[in-house]
Amino acid sequence: MEAFPASCRKIVAVRISSNFRSAVEIRNSPLPSVLKPTEIFVKNLFVGINASDVNFTAGRYKPDVKPPFECGFEALGEVVASGEKAKEFIVGDTVVTQAYGAFAEYQVVPSRQAKKVPSKKKEWLPLDLSGTTASISLGEVVKPLSGEVAIVTAASGGTGQFAVQLLKNVYNCHVIGVTSSSYKANFLKGLGCDHVIVEERETIDEGIKRIAPTGVNFAYESVGGETFQVIVQNISLRGRILSIGGISGYTDGSTWMRRASMYTPLQTALLSKSATLHTFFLPHYSKYAARHFATLCDYYKSGIIKSCVDPFEFKGLESVPDAIDYMYSRKNQGKIVVEL
Repeated sequence: MEAFPASCRKIVAVRISSNFRSAVEIRNSPLPSVLKPTEIFVKNLFVGINASDVNFTAGRYKPDVKPPFECGFEALGEVVASGEKAKEFIVGDTVVTQAYGAFAEYQVVPSRQAKKVPSKKKEWLPLDLSGTTASISLGEVVKPLSGEVAIVTAASGGTGQFAVQLLKNVYNCHVIGVTSSSYKANFLKGLGCDHVIVEERETIDEGIKRIAPTGVNFAYESVGGETFQVIVQNISLRGRILSIGGISGYTDGSTWMRRASMYTPLQTALLSKSATLHTFFLPHYSKYAARHFATLCDYYKSGIIKSCVDPFEFKGLESVPDAIDYMYSRKNQGKIVVEL
């Protein structure tokens, strides 16, 4: 058994800002010497990068938060110790966790926020936060129908990759993937996209009108801004839009600004087609997480879906700001993971 450390290095937000690099520092922080009965102590091996990392340092999820505070949402690691009531976990288990403060060498996590995985393979990590976002939102909120034409924006991203595969392989939809660059087109074809819209070749509006002239039945939308508006204009009669975020406005805060002038045009655009807008924030659906994660793991083990980690290697806590910048440069193919 590994010694229980008294402290560890972790990333801490020292100022409120959506500029992650300027908001954070790496600090050596004390760890509790005693676990609560339902807690586990985890040595983190990999941490996941998410668009919302900048929302967290900007204080958008906890408006009253005061620095310093810990950052990071998800990790894969090894259980080093467990509380007396966390009997489902033993020392040596590999787990994925969803808990604030994941950007750390070690982490104390409530056992309810951890799930066992078969190995230390980093591909298990994307299945949790990114995978369940797609699986729960599709399965519990919009329920796509076989044969529908579905479009996925940011399709090569952490959650987009799972939306594409579930829509194609589980729901039997005709899938259009949207991506920024030509080199990602083959990646999306490999995931199962029937068509790929590459933004450096054509606009999303042009691509949809070329592929689906009468509009798309369903949209899995995570970009926001102008992309969202184009999707609204190209949704079909009685179509559905699932908005899971708005990455295009996270760094400048525009996703979170309420512009009264936009509501009436949006309402009119949806009303004219009897279309429906659904929104989805994963913490509000936590009761479904364990079941959907287990299903995703079964799909992954049986080859129904892939869990793709971007091939660019980031190592150490020092590289987390670089990994976030890499994500916002729109270069990634799959989930961005940092090895600790």
